[in-house]
Amino acid sequence: MKQKMQQWLVRPQGKLGPLGLVVLLVTASLVTPLSLDMYTPAVPHMTEAFDTTAGTVNLTLVGYFLFFAVGLLVFGPLSDRYGRRPVLLAGVVTYTSASGLCALALDIEMLIVFRVVQALGAGAVSAVATAVVKDAFKAEKREAILSIVQVMFVVGPVLSPVVGALILQVFDWRMTFCALGAVGLFCCALAVLFEETLPQEERYRGTVLGSIGQLGAVAKNKGFSAFLAIVGLYNLPFMAYIAVGSYVYISFFGLSELEYSAFFAVAALLTAAGPFIWLKASRYVSACCFTGILLAAAALSGVAMLLAGELSPVLFCLTFLVFALTEACIRPYSTNILLSQQEGDTGAASSLMMNALKGVSGVDDEIDVISDEVIEPICRLKTDCLHSRNPRLHSDETLIALSISSATDPLAAKLIEHIDDLRGCDAYFSVIISSTDEKLYRTLGINVCCEPKYEQHRYYHK
Repeated sequence: MKQKMQQWLVRPQGKLGPLGLVVLLVTASLVTPLSLDMYTPAVPHMTEAFDTTAGTVNLTLVGYFLFFAVGLLVFGPLSDRYGRRPVLLAGVVTYTSASGLCALALDIEMLIVFRVVQALGAGAVSAVATAVVKDAFKAEKREAILSIVQVMFVVGPVLSPVVGALILQVFDWRMTFCALGAVGLFCCALAVLFEETLPQEERYRGTVLGSIGQLGAVAKNKGFSAFLAIVGLYNLPFMAYIAVGSYVYISFFGLSELEYSAFFAVAALLTAAGPFIWLKASRYVSACCFTGILLAAAALSGVAMLLAGELSPVLFCLTFLVFALTEACIRPYSTNILLSQQEGDTGAASSLMMNALKGVSGVDDEIDVISDEVIEPICRLKTDCLHSRNPRLHSDETLIALSISSATDPLAAKLIEHIDDLRGCDAYFSVIISSTDEKLYRTLGINVCCEPKYEQHRYYHK
């Protein structure tokens, strides 16, 4: 099994190994559900502990949601600039330290502040963990890894409220944050053994603000942004359930903390089937069609909750369960779609460059001007020695290969002579090209315009 999983990696992990890497990814994926759900059984009672209002206590959840998102947006691009390992280490240290400080909070204001810091650390951990899936694993194996990780993302909400309720039987709410600190320490140990998965040559080379600004390029992709909005909206009801679920079960229906945790755990446990349902359904329907079915089911579950949810805790749980199951089904393949949004950029930029040069040089499109003897060693160097996950050549590498071929091929030499003729031309792309390709195009004086669409129709139909 270990040897088989080793073949899934494009970035070797000498210390962790493939199984250790999966354990790290699973632990990182558990950080947020544990942080959100473990202390929710105590939330209704924290108003008395801090002598404050329920709205103020809920700021510990709202603040976590908000700054967790901020952490994802900020530290994801930073990991593109400085590498995954330093950002991961900084994230887990921040999260672990903040968890300990939450346990020592003297008032609700301190707790809110420490929860914000904890959320920023968790955001860094989650952002890097998602990026590592793309860096370290072959494209065809990502869905399997994501399915494993997403199942554990569901197991977290199953175990967290139960563990939290059990802790409350003996200790107070502070011990739940001590438990979160212990999880953080375990993640720290794994992060120390983690080896970098983003080589220097593949990192973003601009400024820090420019790295964060790369989000703007992705936002210009209308199809990508629309799909991201759909997936993002799916999280809102789920997070609302986490925020108010304890009040509904404990305050409205009058259940105990253990009874609340049992209802919460049952719903979360059944949604663990979501990724497996998608893996089965993907053999017969496209993601576009499947997403439409899930949206309809989610809408019906919302109507059912409005009509019958307040009648009993069982009906409330069942109506939410339908929605939670649809959310669990969409998560693995939607994550893979978002991770794969730049998979086609390198080949597109290089191909356009070569076709444009053939056009201005009067060379027939069907003629190969770069020999296989030149291309193959470069591809092997990238994959075997430099451990690149993408053997295709960037535009600058293509021009280097063309210049080598020009030493023996007059047609290749002719293309080299006409490179300056491309200055002032407009290049239109239907994929997001890499910063390396875009920089070369602009150096050559070519105006670049992108309006990306997905290339993999199995995932998305425009």
